[in-house]
Amino acid sequence: MQTALSVSQLSFTYQAWNGEACEPLFQDLSFTVEQGSKTLVLAPFNKGKSTLAKIICGVCPKYFPGTLAGSIALFGKDLAAMESWDLLEDCGYVSQNPQEQFIANSVEEELAFPLESLGLDPLQMHVRIERALHLWGLHHLRTSSEQELSGGERKRVLLAVLQALDPKLWLLDEAFDDLDQNWKDRLKATIAEPGRTVLVLASRYLEHFDDVFDQVLLLDEKRIVRLERTQLLTRFFHLCGDDLPNPLAEQHCTIARQRSLSCSSLQVERKRVSTSESNIFSLEVPSFSVSSGELVTLVGPNGSGKSSFSRLLCGLDDPVSGSISIDEKTESGKDLSTKVGYLFQNPDLQIFLPTVAEELSWSLKRRKDIGVRELTERVEACARLFGLNLSDTPSTMSYPLRKALQAAVYYLLERPFYILDELDAALTYQSALMIISHLRERGAGIVLITHDRQFASKVGQRGYTIVEGRLEVL
Repeated sequence: MQTALSVSQLSFTYQAWNGEACEPLFQDLSFTVEQGSKTLVLAPFNKGKSTLAKIICGVCPKYFPGTLAGSIALFGKDLAAMESWDLLEDCGYVSQNPQEQFIANSVEEELAFPLESLGLDPLQMHVRIERALHLWGLHHLRTSSEQELSGGERKRVLLAVLQALDPKLWLLDEAFDDLDQNWKDRLKATIAEPGRTVLVLASRYLEHFDDVFDQVLLLDEKRIVRLERTQLLTRFFHLCGDDLPNPLAEQHCTIARQRSLSCSSLQVERKRVSTSESNIFSLEVPSFSVSSGELVTLVGPNGSGKSSFSRLLCGLDDPVSGSISIDEKTESGKDLSTKVGYLFQNPDLQIFLPTVAEELSWSLKRRKDIGVRELTERVEACARLFGLNLSDTPSTMSYPLRKALQAAVYYLLERPFYILDELDAALTYQSALMIISHLRERGAGIVLITHDRQFASKVGQRGYTIVEGRLEVL
């Protein structure tokens, strides 16, 4: 069997932007992927998994400066001698953060761009695009702007791009995140297709992985480790902290005042302006409630309206009809936004300052009852709690750490209710559970949106689902 990917004695250290020396992410890291094989690399978050993917597809250190040593060969070609755009037919990459990869104005143009770059015949391009749109359920979204897609729809677009391009090596970083059960099954079937070479990187071991991969590797202490599978998983769960007790199981919240958030007879409508074939989307919410200290899950297919409903709860949008109440008082708009914290799927939409310290300080500086000393103490304590370095620049932090920063900002806002939209994406179970426990410790009511049934079972006390445009109790 031919070798598709060979990584030998790889070492990498990011360039420091804050004057501090960076620790190497990898040292003498080596592994191979055989052509036609299915390989899974497991790694706890913030240990270099996504950086490894970016190095393999040729964009790091070219666009993410750092010092790289060692060698990588793709199908016998030295990666160091190639430009990233020369790898289109050799390696296709799906990022854990879909929004960082979009470049076109519509779904169809996104699929067409790499095919045009290869100079394919227009008829051949058309056939490939139509097939990929069909396979990933995107026909009705072909004219849609990325800005009007849900997180799961964005992930399916990137998978459809790979389907149309069909490179020799599929490189998938947390590709199962954001997808509902139907599309998780589709991705699993796509990975398993004979002849396709696939490398998946993940920070959680999902039930979908059990019968798919020829080899499972572990990124441990800056190197790739090969162990018998049971032993490897035991070590991985230990590294992730997933062998520790669930911090929510015995948590006793401090509830100074019992509060409730409820909805009745809500009607939500939304139309995607960029989608030519789109009808007006409608969601009916007969009733919904969450109280102080409660953990409530919300599940449903991609594009079913989970995020649209969340935008109503936090006052970003207004319902067509019905009401939202807090403590039996009808609330809307700005009043809701000061009581309901909504953590978006993409943390980058809510992080905008140069350093972690400034990001955490921003809201506290606007409070007249907090002095400089208390502000500094709160910010430092919060950074320790969420594992953050105050001098770090958010834009150069890993995606999971940016999610931790997003949560830390809301922790300091002390909202009585929080909506966590796909918080668990790209995080280990333990790290996501710890974030929830921090947000809940002062009695906040939590609404968690997730597609991961394993994670929901660790969190939810009760739940809701969306079925054919209607929110129902699970």
